[in-house]
Amino acid sequence: MQNNTRLLIARLVLVGVVVGAVAVIAAQNPTGFKTFITQEIPAGLRSVEKKLKTIITPKPPIGNLTPARDLRGTWTSSIKGKGFQLYGQFATGPGTTTIYEDGDVELIISTVENNIASGTIRYTNLCTTGSTAVPGYSNISVPKQCAADSGAQPIQIRVSGSRLDFGTISAGGGTFSMQGNFTTDIISGTMTTTTPHGVVKGEFHLNRVR
Repeated sequence: MQNNTRLLIARLVLVGVVVGAVAVIAAQNPTGFKTFITQEIPAGLRSVEKKLKTIITPKPPIGNLTPARDLRGTWTSSIKGKGFQLYGQFATGPGTTTIYEDGDVELIISTVENNIASGTIRYTNLCTTGSTAVPGYSNISVPKQCAADSGAQPIQIRVSGSRLDFGTISAGGGTFSMQGNFTTDIISGTMTTTTPHGVVKGEFHLNRVR
């Protein structure tokens, strides 16, 4: 899964930017930061705590069962702009920071041999936003931060039955893993990133292009 190293680093940078900006704002007199201070958590961040409680990571593949279906083809985000939606909530200094990320995925699988699916994966529209509740400052929000198109990267995925394991990588002080399940026309699963600040995790959903 080394092909996802670029994505991991990009996501670590985005989370770092959001958390770092909040820390700077909280440390200053809020008068000069009225743009960032709100009375409510932005709409996209309100359901993070609930989402984190409902995310279930698929079990990893067991053994080397024959793939349940033909995986070859092109798979793209089920909902444009929300091929994956990731959530995080962790302590940052005196407050609690809430993180939300989303973006698109294009997965092209060209071959499946010996329980290994090979092809390319591309991430686009990767964006992160955050809000911190700091005692005495109300809610401090940071504008959306986005990363450039990752470009198509080679990928290998372990396949057993209907289960998928995209593997785990480590880079830049963080780890990134993906697991999933698939049917004839749908691939769904979870992404989990461990950052120096805390865990950011969520789900991805792809549909086969016909």
